[in-house]
Amino acid sequence: MGARLSGAFGLAQRPATLELVRGPKRWPIGARPLALGRAPESDIVIPGDSVSRLHAWIVPTTSGALLVDQSRSGTWVNGVRLQAPWPLTPGDEVTIGAVAYRVGPASPASRTAAASRGFGDRLRRWLTRYGPSEVLGTVAAVGAAVSIHGLTGSALVAAYAGAVAENIVFYGIIFLRESIREAHRAGVRGRGFGSADLLPVARTLVLEFGVAETLDTLFVRPLFMGLGLGMVGGNLGALAGKLLADVVFYGPVLAAYEWRLARNQARDASDRRRRTTAVGLEAPQPPD
Repeated sequence: MGARLSGAFGLAQRPATLELVRGPKRWPIGARPLALGRAPESDIVIPGDSVSRLHAWIVPTTSGALLVDQSRSGTWVNGVRLQAPWPLTPGDEVTIGAVAYRVGPASPASRTAAASRGFGDRLRRWLTRYGPSEVLGTVAAVGAAVSIHGLTGSALVAAYAGAVAENIVFYGIIFLRESIREAHRAGVRGRGFGSADLLPVARTLVLEFGVAETLDTLFVRPLFMGLGLGMVGGNLGALAGKLLADVVFYGPVLAAYEWRLARNQARDASDRRRRTTAVGLEAPQPPD
């Protein structure tokens, strides 16, 4: 279990052994795929009309990093256009559009920067995914708990009321945002998005939150919020209890989310390697 959690949070990733270099800029090639292309969300953004939005991938494997081209205009290594995945080695020159990169061994500073950037990327991803729902859910939880406590005088009833109010707001916003995102993805693929497509969205959220949410709603959140209201009282007590419950709640939630994300990235990278290899029968061979 500990190994799975550390892998989910990226703590057991292999260190970078190679890096792409262009002038003063360096991009460590580590344990996750890197997207190269014109799209702003690419890991390495490359301008130019001849550059596809998602032009190529660098995919780490157990035997080294592979450069995988999936563009129409082509990706070049050492002056040769790729026809199949290319195993990158120090000294290779990768050209996409009018931009060239050199492959070199990763420096210690680059490895440290990669580890730091990896945690920063995860933190931004978590804040983007959970932040808006968490803020509005906090307002709902504290407001409901304080109101019910004032009406009933019972910290237990108020704690459960706060937990229920937070769940309604939190999951309502999460479900709405995920549905909009999936509808957008469906539109990009040229297909519709109807009520039947909402079931997979709900199933994904159950896998992500199910176990943690069951324990949180029935036991953890009411316990901490009840203690906060009983020992501190008012908005401050409700907020303190809510934040303590969040610490317990988000441990398994973040682990499940990162594990699912890593699994999907590995599956997508494997699919790309398979598709590109199938059409690249005349692959250029790297020097021995």
